[in-house]
Amino acid sequence: MRVRRKTVIEYPPHAGPRDDVRTLRLELAPPVPAMVLVGSVLIASLGLLIRPVADADFWLHVRTGQWIIVHRALPAHDLFTYTVTGHAWVNHEYLTEVLLWLLRSATGLAGVSVAFGAMTWLGLVLVTAACRPGSQPYPIVGAAVALGVAAGAPIWGPRPQMVTFLLVALELLWLRRAMTDARSRAILWLPAVMALWSNLHGGWPLGFLFLGLAAAAEGMAWLRDREPEHLALVRRLALVGALSAGAVGINPNGLAIYVYPFQTLASAAQQGLIQEWASPDFHLASLRAFELMALVLIAGLALGRPRPFDLLTALAALALALESVRHVPILVAAATPVLVATWSEVWRRLGAPRVPASRPRWGPALGAATLLAVAAVIGSRVTVELARQPAVTAAAVPVGAAAWLAAHPETGTRMFNEYAWGGYLADRFFPDPRRRVYALSEGVLMGDGQLLRYRDVATLRPGWRRILDEDRVDYVVFDRGSALDGELAADPGWRAAYRDATAVVYVRAPAT
Repeated sequence: MRVRRKTVIEYPPHAGPRDDVRTLRLELAPPVPAMVLVGSVLIASLGLLIRPVADADFWLHVRTGQWIIVHRALPAHDLFTYTVTGHAWVNHEYLTEVLLWLLRSATGLAGVSVAFGAMTWLGLVLVTAACRPGSQPYPIVGAAVALGVAAGAPIWGPRPQMVTFLLVALELLWLRRAMTDARSRAILWLPAVMALWSNLHGGWPLGFLFLGLAAAAEGMAWLRDREPEHLALVRRLALVGALSAGAVGINPNGLAIYVYPFQTLASAAQQGLIQEWASPDFHLASLRAFELMALVLIAGLALGRPRPFDLLTALAALALALESVRHVPILVAAATPVLVATWSEVWRRLGAPRVPASRPRWGPALGAATLLAVAAVIGSRVTVELARQPAVTAAAVPVGAAAWLAAHPETGTRMFNEYAWGGYLADRFFPDPRRRVYALSEGVLMGDGQLLRYRDVATLRPGWRRILDEDRVDYVVFDRGSALDGELAADPGWRAAYRDATAVVYVRAPAT
């Protein structure tokens, strides 16, 4: 039967000499230690969540956001390339792009970093709330949240998918409350959230995934014990799902918004070309924490007795993260409360420590001072990190090459560019017709055919020179040290016009 959460847990009695029955009520989380540990983890997480803009897609988002504001409309077709100008554009994250443009124009890149870091941090706070820190062993809560923050480190940053992380965390908190407290009605707000979600980011199908898993878990519970509360919640979740399905369509893209996310998932070209859609490479040191989280999660599921909903959400999120590294934050949102629940059960079976009978009066003051000290250290670290923005930008996108092109307007009219740099070059030069790009990181807009042509050139597949000729490419902006760089350097038909630590520009040599 569903009950309200308690701040204490009743333990079974320990058999005494006379096997008398007693109930021992213990507080699991002494206020000051819990506040210091969990609070310190949350504050320290800002050091990983607030970081310089490093996502090359950012520049496409801000330029598109500016275009939307200026024209007071969504772009109906491609604006930035010369290769797919007739392709229809379903802009699934236009509200986030508008927000990014407004933030950059008002506060610069530092403001973007702080705002999106704060948004991601709010999602982490919701994840922590779902861990029930007031009724679970606080060392388990602190360790699980810290592990989740470290696991998501390769993905955190000022990027649109942080919107989906926040909204997944909110939905999962509401679902867990609905399943533990019959009086909770927060999940009824989900259709309104879904209407906003479909205008902010294309990750909204995840909302239906977790809603469906909750309904399945409650259905299994009803089959097990036939309690009417479970069936009532299934009906409520079905109603929320139906209303949410309609709410997604409250979008200027119309019915096309329903299809867009699945076009990405079904695109073999995008799945094979875009690094974030690839499975995690466990040889990378940056993914060690994710690997550890996956192993600890599996061990917890095996040793504990997870509720059906926890089991289903943990396995679904783990499958998503193993399929694509970009879904690691979804694993953090879904699995961190499961880690806490399963390992807390193990903790209790091993014997929970008793709470000291007395607490020093200076405990709260010491705890507050500790949190302030942690905040000061993290604030200093964030300041230093944000000051690195120019160097981070120069390493992520071709800043020097773009400056050279701006100073040499006579350099060709048809560019072949590195896929990830298309957005930056579009932001830098739009609407100059001589600087329209060959490809940019909006895969559905580009289409599989054009993406495959790009791939054939970038990876030197048979016929790559023919593609450059057919598309009348007369200059190339690409990664320094890449295979294409080496091949063009040895080709007398191309001349290296510019080179720095990040990029190289090749221009077709005059015909002799």
